[in-house]
Amino acid sequence: MKDQLQRDHYAPTRVALPWVARRSPPVLPSHPIPRKRPAAPVSIAVAIAAALLSTFTPAQAQPDPSGIDFVTIGAPGNAAWDGTGIGPDGDQRMIGRGSVGYEYRIGRFEVTTSQWVEFFNAAYDRPTNDRLPHLIPPNAWGAVGATPNTPGGRRWSVPAGREMIPVGNISWRMAAMYCNWLHNDKSTARSAFLDGAYDVSTFGYQGTFFTDQATRSPGARYWIPSLDEWTKAAHYDPNKANPDGSLGGWWMQPNGTDTRLRYGPAGTLVNPSGPWGPNPNGVPAQANGGWDSTIFPGANPFNIPLGAYANVQSPCGLFDVAGGTSEWTEGINLFAGVYPIGRVFEGSHWSSAGETTLIDALDQPGGDFPSLSTYYLGFRIATIPSVSPCVILGLCGIFLSVGRRRAKGGFHEHASASGSGRHGPRCGRVSVVGTADQLDH
Repeated sequence: MKDQLQRDHYAPTRVALPWVARRSPPVLPSHPIPRKRPAAPVSIAVAIAAALLSTFTPAQAQPDPSGIDFVTIGAPGNAAWDGTGIGPDGDQRMIGRGSVGYEYRIGRFEVTTSQWVEFFNAAYDRPTNDRLPHLIPPNAWGAVGATPNTPGGRRWSVPAGREMIPVGNISWRMAAMYCNWLHNDKSTARSAFLDGAYDVSTFGYQGTFFTDQATRSPGARYWIPSLDEWTKAAHYDPNKANPDGSLGGWWMQPNGTDTRLRYGPAGTLVNPSGPWGPNPNGVPAQANGGWDSTIFPGANPFNIPLGAYANVQSPCGLFDVAGGTSEWTEGINLFAGVYPIGRVFEGSHWSSAGETTLIDALDQPGGDFPSLSTYYLGFRIATIPSVSPCVILGLCGIFLSVGRRRAKGGFHEHASASGSGRHGPRCGRVSVVGTADQLDH
């Protein structure tokens, strides 16, 4: 085992260091009930219900305001991974991970070029004296330079067909600032990038140990997934049949199997076993990782869009958990069990020839400094559950009850409610999730 990570390198670091992953349950925004006269609580409730329900189409929630396609991860309170299937080089610290006690949503895809261009245009198309910290334009993405709107600014555009190219060169800190920007409704105000989900003023080092805020702030609307959230979304299957007849279990690979993935360009046939390479009598390639143009001449892993491996998904419906970029989590690598030295990332990445034999397995986390910006690092974002029409009607019912109590003599207790709803496919059981105190693991 190594006791330190190298700050500058060009290959993923997967060293066994003590680490922790801390997580907070999702918190839905709380809206205080206005103190209206108790004369007409019914009409007020009906008006609110009508206004909110008008935003929903039958049987389908509206797209998320961020524009990101999310998958709902249900089955709250699922069993953690018990270590079944761990390899001889597997990381024992992953045993007991992956249990999440609440419902949440996570991006169906990693952050895309079109999404990152929107973010970087908001962050960079500003005067030179108003530059934001920690943000470095990527080299590995599908965008090209464009004319800025502001003197001294920078801007990018996305050529047609490049919208879904993954984005590399994303440090953990850049990912956190993206979460802040989404949390603040994509405002271009400087403050919108610097706080919300993560307090950027905490980002720094004391020697080789980082001082960054450990986990998202209570009330964050968007965040970097915790290690447990990421692991569950990638490897847990609520419908897996167990020997005792129960349902719910774990797969070692992120495509709902225990069989090692086969890597190569999308739409090609590759060796079913042994070294990576083309084989006209082989099996379809399953991930954009573990190969480059030396193995598949004429092909370029940096030109393959997210979603190109349409038949390869996690049990919960995530694409490109393997390949594309390795994905940051909130997990923390600790030195000597105390000092934070790196953040945990998961999954294989593009143009990583010869390095992906094991790293897509559940028991193979990686890690590096949160400031590292290199071609193989990206992420997918997590958020609160969406609110269904049924939950809205329930909230209006609470409001109506409050109004009636006030009419009978006053009601001074603070009432709040939170819930989960359907937005796209749901992985697990339907549940209502309440707020809770922050959990540390």
